[in-house]
Amino acid sequence: MAKYYIENFIKWALTHVKRSTIPLDAKLPLPIAQCGTDPWNYLFGSVRVMTTQATINYYFNNHYKNKMTRADYDAITNSWSRTGYATDCQGMLDAYLTYVCNEKFDINAHMNYTLWCTDKGTIASINRPYVIGEAVFMCSTKSKKMTHVGWICGFRANGEPLVVEARGLAYGVVVTELSKRNWTHRGLMTAKFDYTKPQEEPKPMSIIKFKKTNPIKTGEPYLAMQKALNAAGYTDTAGKVLEEDGKWGTKS
Repeated sequence: MAKYYIENFIKWALTHVKRSTIPLDAKLPLPIAQCGTDPWNYLFGSVRVMTTQATINYYFNNHYKNKMTRADYDAITNSWSRTGYATDCQGMLDAYLTYVCNEKFDINAHMNYTLWCTDKGTIASINRPYVIGEAVFMCSTKSKKMTHVGWICGFRANGEPLVVEARGLAYGVVVTELSKRNWTHRGLMTAKFDYTKPQEEPKPMSIIKFKKTNPIKTGEPYLAMQKALNAAGYTDTAGKVLEEDGKWGTKS
C-alpha cells in the first residue's frame, strides 16, 4: 500500500510555483491565495539547494558551462534571491520525500517512471481521465528514456489538465497546461503514493468536568447532562427531578 497521500505532495508543490503562471480559472486542491508563497527556481541536477552565489557558480561550472555563456546564465540568475531555493524536475518530488517525509531520495525521471509508476504508457494509448498527482513524462526519442517529469495539479474550467513542474532555468517551478507542452507518457506513482483523498485528522474531543463552579457553568452540555440524569431516574436530595435549565448548580 502506498505510504504517502499524493494530494499532500501536490499541495506542497503548489506553494513553490510562481503564482503568476496559474490560470485564473484553475481548479486546484489548494486555494490560489495559498499557492506560490515560497516560489522556487530551477537548477539542473539539484534537490532543493539554496541559491547562494557559491551554489549558482557551482551549477554553472558543473551543468551549464557547455550549454550557455556565463553572461546568459548570469542574466537569468542575477535576480534570484540568495536565500531562496532551486530544484530540478524530479528533484521537486525528491525534496518533498527527503525534507517533508524524512525519507531521502535522489533519483531521476526515468527511475520514477520505471520503478514507481503503474497503469502507465504513452499518453496516446491511455484513455482514462487524468487524476490529481498523476505523473507525466517527456521521453527522449534518442535514448528512449524519460528526461522530464511533472504532475497533474488541477484543471481549467474547460477541463484542460494543469501540470506543476520545475520547468527549466529560465522558468523555475510553474503551472503549465498539459496540451501546450510535449508530454509523451503518463503513469500513477502507486509504489510510493496513495491516490485516494487524504483523511482529515479527527478533532480532539474537549473534556467537560461536571462540577459546581463560581460563576456557575451553563450551556448545551450541561442541559444535555441534566436530561440524561432525569431520563436515568436520578433526583436531587429531596427526591425531585432536576430542572432542565442548562445551569450546573448544587442540585445537579
